[in-house]
Amino acid sequence: MNTELKINPKVLKWARQESGYSPSEIADKVRIDVTRYDELENTGTGITLGELISISKACKRQIAVFFLPYVPPETKKPKDFRKLGAAKSKLSEKTLLSIRRTERYQEFLLSQNGEKYYKEKYKWISQLSQIIGENNQNLETVATQLRELLQFKVIEQLSDELKVEDSYKKWRNSIETNLGINVFQFLMPQEETQGFSYSYSYPYCVVINNAYTSTSKTFTLFHEIFHIIKNQSGLCKPDDILFEINESEEFICNSFAGCLLIPSSEIINTKNKDKIYEYAQKFKVSSEVYLRRLFTLGIVNKNEFFELLIDIRNSVKIPEPHYSNDPIRKSMNSRGQNLFETTIDAMNKKNISYSTASDILGLKINHIYSI
Repeated sequence: MNTELKINPKVLKWARQESGYSPSEIADKVRIDVTRYDELENTGTGITLGELISISKACKRQIAVFFLPYVPPETKKPKDFRKLGAAKSKLSEKTLLSIRRTERYQEFLLSQNGEKYYKEKYKWISQLSQIIGENNQNLETVATQLRELLQFKVIEQLSDELKVEDSYKKWRNSIETNLGINVFQFLMPQEETQGFSYSYSYPYCVVINNAYTSTSKTFTLFHEIFHIIKNQSGLCKPDDILFEINESEEFICNSFAGCLLIPSSEIINTKNKDKIYEYAQKFKVSSEVYLRRLFTLGIVNKNEFFELLIDIRNSVKIPEPHYSNDPIRKSMNSRGQNLFETTIDAMNKKNISYSTASDILGLKINHIYSI
């Protein structure tokens, strides 16, 4: 006989909404009638342990949360900069989970390093922000200075020995090491987002959709970095932004990413699709990024841009992303080297328990012991 429990119905509703489910969706997930679920959300009485376990798994919440006497605060969501209709603007459970994870990792890192550490680390942001000004000027100058901070020279980027995947990893590690911005990778629906910036509090974070290719990830990285320089938390889909006036903020973010990845002094003028592909490969970016750069520099006009864009999108075969099967490598790829090492260091210093480290890194205890 199943023992019936009493939970806080307001917390149940909060957990469901935070996970992005409607009452019918969560009822279907836990295999109970929606009328019965509605009753649980109204009264909190009569729920069995088995039902509560199913709901906690669906909502990715610990069971104890549902017995809290108060409703936890809502997760702060990035501003939606996507060019989507109202019907498509709803965030999926995977994207909402990614936002919640980011907030949690952010809180953990702040607890380990303190606010003073990040205030010192982020002095470069105010310096670059002043150069940009309110009118988004001097993008080329700011991009040059940021590249210097990242210690990634153009000659290194153009090296034939550097593969596309390694180029992205080098950018990512440099952003974490030299800028103090954590870069996480989570799997989210491709049609929904390419990534987001999260800068409501320290430390600032960029989240990349792991479903995309390395060239797309690299471009999204610097699109989001510009949002952080502008003190913005934004949910973005840079590929959808072309020339729309009402999307000017996103267009500027794209322009900045292009300035940094392909300095104007290195641009080779061309209006040939195959040459664009060749030059883009050297910079480890997509043909579309190189084409956008040609447009912003006035080398191709708007009509030429769209003609070339159609040709490029019709000819490009997008490779399937590769995911590691090794749990430790998978955890590090998702959470970034900084969070991974900070967690292990805190565990070794006994600042956190093995179980907390296991939870943050998404690893089983036996994997934690082997590190």
